[in-house]
Amino acid sequence: MATLLKAVNITKRFAGLTAVDSVNLEIKEGEIVGLIGPNGAGKTTFFNSITGFYPATFGSVEFDGHNITKKTTFQNCKAGMARTFQIVQPFGQLTSLENVMVGAFNRVESYAEAEKVAREMIKFVGLEEKMNAIVADLTIGDQRKLEMARALATKPKLLLLDEVMAGLTPTEIEECVELVLKIRKSGVTILMIEHIMAALMKLSDRVIVLDHGKLIAEGKPQEITQNERVIESYLGRAYKKEA
Repeated sequence: MATLLKAVNITKRFAGLTAVDSVNLEIKEGEIVGLIGPNGAGKTTFFNSITGFYPATFGSVEFDGHNITKKTTFQNCKAGMARTFQIVQPFGQLTSLENVMVGAFNRVESYAEAEKVAREMIKFVGLEEKMNAIVADLTIGDQRKLEMARALATKPKLLLLDEVMAGLTPTEIEECVELVLKIRKSGVTILMIEHIMAALMKLSDRVIVLDHGKLIAEGKPQEITQNERVIESYLGRAYKKEA
């Protein structure tokens, strides 16, 4: 498999605080890579740094064979990199269809084309019955599906998911797992932050672990659950017994 994303020595500092410290990551096309770590470990800051949400202090990012280190989020989205946010960011007074059309305009220019793409993506995530619902009236689970649909409407090669299962019921988590697998099957590579360990370990081909901004472990899910450093910093002894 070809390398889709290569991040080298990514460092992000805020005044005297180093939130991400010399992190390296390489993602192959077609992978699902999980990113875990304690709260405050630098996971979302790492997302922000590689997507251009705000620039890294040091390091470089190569995406699909091109250096995007100094590119903006808009430029990176055009290149095929999309993301969701830890706290959903819908246009609350617009309909589901209108929300997803916003993403579609990244790839198409006409209203009719954007509507066509949006309808396809809403159906893809299973929200066709709520196509014309006002988004503020949707459940958190449906809003998270909608945010994935809006990201998918940009036609990404790489989709970054930031805790898309947070606040979901067990049934909704299972639905989300199936949706993530469906997205991968459609040809999209995935990097995801998640605290629902059972779901993340089931989905991920590889897992990387951050702690205090540093990469402390990387490997297959089973290897990570047995890693002493990861157990001490994040998973806990009880998880090792369950695993």
